[in-house]
Amino acid sequence: MASHLTLFTLLHVWSCLFEHAAASLAAWTYGVGAPQLITQDAATGKIFHSLCNSNGTTPIFPANDTASLSLTLPPKNGTSLAGIGYFDSGTGANTASIWYLNENNQIINALFKCDWTGHFVPASTPNQWIVSSGHPVFPPSGLAAVNLGPDAGYRVYFHDPHKATSILRYTTADGWDIGGNASQDIVNMMPISAGFTDTQRITIVCGRGPSNIEVSTLQNNETWAISTFPQVLNKVGPSHDLIPTNNTHRANITFNATAGQTWALEGWDGSANGIGLTFNDDSTRNIFYIGNDSLLHHVSESNGGWQQSPSQDIQAWPPADGPNAQFATTYDFNHNQVWIYYHSNGRLVQAYQSGKDKWEPSSRLATYNDTVIPESDSDSDSDSGLSTGAKAGIGVGVGVGALALLSLAAFFFVCRKQGKEDEKRAEAEAATAAAASSYQPPSQPPSQPPSSFTGSPTPTYAAGGGVQGQWMNGQWVQVAPQMKPEAQWQEQYSYVPTPAPQPIVHEMPSQQITHEMPGETTLQELPANHYEPAERRS
Repeated sequence: MASHLTLFTLLHVWSCLFEHAAASLAAWTYGVGAPQLITQDAATGKIFHSLCNSNGTTPIFPANDTASLSLTLPPKNGTSLAGIGYFDSGTGANTASIWYLNENNQIINALFKCDWTGHFVPASTPNQWIVSSGHPVFPPSGLAAVNLGPDAGYRVYFHDPHKATSILRYTTADGWDIGGNASQDIVNMMPISAGFTDTQRITIVCGRGPSNIEVSTLQNNETWAISTFPQVLNKVGPSHDLIPTNNTHRANITFNATAGQTWALEGWDGSANGIGLTFNDDSTRNIFYIGNDSLLHHVSESNGGWQQSPSQDIQAWPPADGPNAQFATTYDFNHNQVWIYYHSNGRLVQAYQSGKDKWEPSSRLATYNDTVIPESDSDSDSDSGLSTGAKAGIGVGVGVGALALLSLAAFFFVCRKQGKEDEKRAEAEAATAAAASSYQPPSQPPSQPPSSFTGSPTPTYAAGGGVQGQWMNGQWVQVAPQMKPEAQWQEQYSYVPTPAPQPIVHEMPSQQITHEMPGETTLQELPANHYEPAERRS
């Protein structure tokens, strides 16, 4: 038994060594103003953010402690990041909900609001929660999140220990809980991206391996259809005429060896550390990645399939600082706008599509508001033609005169010094007051679907803080810390075939729900391998 455990543990560690890290960057838009960007600093582990009141189309990114998130539940180094933003009409401020992994590989949700200086401050007390307790996460897993609106809430996508794509679901009625799998297929690349134009047709993309990308598409809020490209999958079912879904066991998700493959992904070797999904105004989907050639690549949906799209020149898409580099993507499909952020020549840059197939020259992210015009240098030392002696005489005379003037000026300076300090202090106070009074929060973005900018109220979290627990039917249930079950890992997290779809039930039976502090109520804990029936997956 000991040798079996040791071998299994070594195999598990070995597989982790060859997983490609998910991106430690995330971006989103509020519908107005510049996009929002967050990234983890590799040296300190802190999460830096762009100024949340940046105007125009390019955010200001200080990249230092002045614009870092205050986190009492710290992220692990190398964590993946996900985030969404919305305008909260109650507070009159842009609000950000972000997700990351801690050292225990638990998913943390943190909520922040933008203050008038453009910095994020906690939106509530507490403002950070463990939302994945009881649901194991594969350590290098990527994260992706979407906001489906005030009632439907959030969906967060991640990889479980089997590398299947799983769902965390939040609604104001039920809180956080597992939403099953979007795909049981094994993927060997951790980055995930997700998006939608219709809340009933969400798309999730991730790299499947050295040659292919996998796409999971929600079908009428019931099942997820699974497809890959450039290679296609075999049909399933008794007659082999059905598209694989999230109900299809991984062993039955296989490539069609007889289907001809007429193209290959440029610069793709299965090692990409980022993947991005965007939509056009006609709901056409686009996928971006940085390849092993350090260049940005684009694949677009066409006639029911996918095709490689032409690359842009280096003015629009400058080379990344390394092959398969990390990056973050966000979009506004209503206006065919796309923003992509990555490191090039040592700096964060923005690639920006301002309209359909119209890419602007890339730009470096400013670290401060650099619209102030610098003073011009004037080094115009001209030869006056005077002799050295004449210049010396003039210098002595000027020196004597200057001393006399300085003596006279010193008297007035001492008398007026205190007055000027008082005047400067008053001016500074007036400027601060003027800035605060002139700050205008952005107008509320569109909130009716289909829209990726659906507004959402502040989640009605019960008190949970940093206490380990999980959401059950709207209540936070405290649980004891769990040790890693290495000896029973395979058995505990093994899959049970999903039952056939049943009539859809959208809501839990009506019941009286009380919100209590942790420790005041003891409720039965969900088993670690609990997955909801297919009819509740979305």
